[in-house]
Amino acid sequence: MVKPSLKASPRPRGGFPRIGIQIPLFILLACILVNLVMVFWWLLHSDKQPLPVPHNPHNLIYTPNSHNQISRPKKKQPVATVAHVVSLIKCSKSVTGFIDSAAVFRHSIHQQSFEAGKSKYSYHMYAIVHEQCEQHGEILKRLGYRVLLKPPLLRVEDIAEGWYRDHVEMENCCGSAEFIKLYAYELDDYPIVVHWDMDVALLQPMDDIYDSMFYDKFSPEGRAARSRLELQHPEEPLPDKIDAFFTRDITSAQPWEKVQGVQGGFLVARPSKKDLQTYIDFIKGGNYTRGRGNNAGWNAMGYGGFQGAMAYQGVVAFFYDYYRPYTAVELALCRWNQVVADVLWRGPAKMEHHMQCREYPRDGNFEKNTQCEDCRLTPIEQVKSAHYTACKKPWECVLPHPRIPRDEKQKYRLSHLTNITTCGMLFSKWFELRRDLERQLQQKGAVKPAVHKGEFNPDYFLGYCSQAGRYIPMNPPPDGFDMKEIYGI
Repeated sequence: MVKPSLKASPRPRGGFPRIGIQIPLFILLACILVNLVMVFWWLLHSDKQPLPVPHNPHNLIYTPNSHNQISRPKKKQPVATVAHVVSLIKCSKSVTGFIDSAAVFRHSIHQQSFEAGKSKYSYHMYAIVHEQCEQHGEILKRLGYRVLLKPPLLRVEDIAEGWYRDHVEMENCCGSAEFIKLYAYELDDYPIVVHWDMDVALLQPMDDIYDSMFYDKFSPEGRAARSRLELQHPEEPLPDKIDAFFTRDITSAQPWEKVQGVQGGFLVARPSKKDLQTYIDFIKGGNYTRGRGNNAGWNAMGYGGFQGAMAYQGVVAFFYDYYRPYTAVELALCRWNQVVADVLWRGPAKMEHHMQCREYPRDGNFEKNTQCEDCRLTPIEQVKSAHYTACKKPWECVLPHPRIPRDEKQKYRLSHLTNITTCGMLFSKWFELRRDLERQLQQKGAVKPAVHKGEFNPDYFLGYCSQAGRYIPMNPPPDGFDMKEIYGI
């Protein structure tokens, strides 16, 4: 048996000398040592020199972990958060309609939000509460509103002496108290605020409005959003930078008047404390000429005499037309803030304008001023937000039949004021929101839904009206229930 030789084999001619495992082992140890030095260096300097984030073409959010690796992408985040604001100016002992309207309105905002998968934008709910209504503020807190208890924006005695100071408190609905709505401009931690009346339901997302304000007009997002806006005057160019959206109160206007007030139930604005101060200053100045028409109102420029001219509806219109011209956009009033009211002039005064559009013609041609959309007949699926004014409130359980006026001359006009069928379909939208909210509260064990077997026009009121004027209210959530259990915010 031949024993194996322990001598090394001779190296081949012309080849390299054989290398054992010593050199590869040395290289491996050196690499480990270098990596350890790098880790210790990063731990000592991580507060000054963060790890680089890899290229991220899809804008996913990454977080470096303690092992110098990249974690899984986080859940998609909203573009921004919008503040939705209501104001409580007057209050009464009865809270039935108040609670339900606040709850359903908030639910409608949520249903069109990022959290519900309908929008790129999240939301926060705010309530500006007049200090005389403090007890109602607690109710709103329970419904998930962030309550801002506020004094009057200004005192009447601070207004310059004159006709305006002596008469502002006679303005519908609330005189100078209505100016607390302007506190919404203080919320400048948000890029956009939307001030609403509480008798509203949002039916479709608002992303085109938000994007038009949030993005530069030359950006892809800004261009796309602007092209989709539904405008009252689409033939007019949009501002380079949009600071506000609203609808005009055309349903209360007169065809020969060049100025219309803002409809006070809906204002989208870029908040600014500077703008708020401008409002305060010109209101205190009291430069208001009595009367109605093109030479009346604020600065004698036509902002006077119409509904709310001395208060919110007049000052907002005057502010954006005079102090911030070409920064606000007028939305189509049959789509946004839809009140389902007649937009044609039916007298009784100046019947030479009979059947003309209530909005003053841009070209001054009254004879051709007849081609305006009839908001009373706008298909429900095209309505973005409903404002229950001409239609009456859903919780009032009445159909908007024409009232019998004291003045017989008003009978013709009032008989065409609104459309019962369109109003009824918008009532059903409100009650669908209420029903969905109650179901979600029930799933969380918070309430037992109210029995809804009412027989008053059930196709419109969905069983929540036992008879005309007899509303079946919601069972409110208990004191300890947190609405975050439903909405997450």
